[in-house]
Parts: sequence; C-alpha cells; structure tokens
Amino acid sequence: MRIEVNPLRIVAVVNPISGGGASKQQWPAVADALATAGVTDVRVVESESSEHATAVAAESARSGALTVAVGGDGHVRDVAEGVLSVDGARLGIAAAGRGNDLVRHLGLPRDPAAIAAVLTGGATREIDVLDVRRPDGVTTIAVGNVYAGLDSEATELINSLRWMGPAAYRVAPVMAAVRWKPIRASITVDGQTRESLAHMVVVANSGDYGHGLRMVPTASIDSGAVEVLLLRGDRSKYRLARLMKQAETGSHLDRREVELLSGTSITVATDRPVPVHADGDYLCEAPVTITVRPRALPIAVP
Repeated sequence: MRIEVNPLRIVAVVNPISGGGASKQQWPAVADALATAGVTDVRVVESESSEHATAVAAESARSGALTVAVGGDGHVRDVAEGVLSVDGARLGIAAAGRGNDLVRHLGLPRDPAAIAAVLTGGATREIDVLDVRRPDGVTTIAVGNVYAGLDSEATELINSLRWMGPAAYRVAPVMAAVRWKPIRASITVDGQTRESLAHMVVVANSGDYGHGLRMVPTASIDSGAVEVLLLRGDRSKYRLARLMKQAETGSHLDRREVELLSGTSITVATDRPVPVHADGDYLCEAPVTITVRPRALPIAVP
C-alpha cells in the first residue's frame, strides 16, 4: 500500500554526533521556524546507531510522517534506507554534518528558516539510489557516491581525526598519500571489464564529496545511471595534490590520468584489500557490485 505523506507531521531523526554536535543546535532552530509556520506535530528521536536510525525512519515512514534526517551525508543514507522501505514515503534533510555534500549537490538550504520552508511547502525531487552488494552477499544503499582507493584510505583517516573539524579534509589526504601505493583495479561496467593500475575508483551518483570537491562533476543524481571515475595509477601520486585542487572546480577531468565511464551496473574488484566507502562511511572491502535504482527516493527540495 502506498503511503500519503502529511508534511504537517514530522519525525526528525537526529544524529547527535554529526558535525561535532552541530545537529543539536541546528534542529532546535529549524523546529522554532516550523512552530512559527504552525507545524507543531514534531517528534524528535536521537539515533543511537546506523541501524537505529534506519529503524526509526522506517517506523516514521509507515506512520505517514515526513521523515527528516538531521545530520551529515552518512546519516542521510541511514535514514533514507528506512524511508525507502515504504512506498510513497518522503525524506527531508536538515544539513548538520561536516561535509554536507549531498545537500550542496541538491541545492538544499542550510539556514534553519529556509529548511523549515522546504519541509512544509517545498517541491519533491525523486533521486536515484545505489544498491551496493558486499562480498558477504548483503546489499545496502548509497545515496551520493561509492569509492575505493586513496580517497577511501583518506576518509578512514578523516573519520579518525574528527576532532580537527573541516581541517581534517585537507590534512588526511596528504597523510594517506605518503604511504599510498596504487592498486590494480578491475572495473566491470554493464558487462564490459576494464583493468588498470589505479589510485582511485569513484562510482558517482552525485559526484560531490570531500567537503566541497566536485570529484565527478558530470554526475547527476537523477540521471538513471552512474559516472565511474578512474584515476589511473601509472602517474606519480605526487601529482595528486594539484589534481585535488582542480577538483574544487571540476577542471581535473581534462587530465590524462582521468578516465570516465558510465553505466547502471558496476563491479569494482582490487588486487589487495582496500576499504570501500559509501557516503563518507566505511562499508566493506572490495569487491562490490553497485546497481542503480532510478528515481527511487522522493526528497523535499526548494
């Protein structure tokens, strides 16, 4: 049965550690703006884990409420997984993470009053979701991007340097690059396999991550396909600092070591254990298979 969402009933799933605790400041300001607009049927639940966030979101979706993820990209993914379990359910986002790259890609506001306006009277955009099958056979989702290589190693460091705040996004890649050696990657796109020495492989739904990098600017979150960026490993890793600087604007795509592929079913395998990340969080080690679920997730947008 398809649920009809009532935007005057809201369940906010708050990640208390997102953005170093920013979510605890962001949501009360949004709630005040909602109350001013006459929306008072608001329930707030602090998530205790990824699994708990998904379960709360699924319960909220079944009730017909608008489910709002209050946190960063990883928390949005967890809440989205619960919302996706109910046909017709809709997701709202109140940005309160460190990177907020999905919010940036979607053009969502960060001001509390503007967030409240989107939640109560905005439009709906149906975005693609990535189903990611891990080596153990379990399938989870990603909303923004799945990636493996130097950038996933750097993300591991970023997550261990949370105390540094946004500066971790600049320090960690340098630290990771010092000890990095290229992987041999096998990338299968819609049945066609490409093997290459690689520094990183990015399977991009949104293409935006890394606290503002336009890593795959050709990606679109509702195109029905993903863009796969291969950064070949036959060039020195010490050239990557310049490339990452160019990724702030997307101009790195002109570099010779960058290749782009496109498809709807992608398998990434590597010659040694490499962490695979989804939306900024560790998922598993390669190999993984990613399949696009077109326009599966309705999101409240301006």
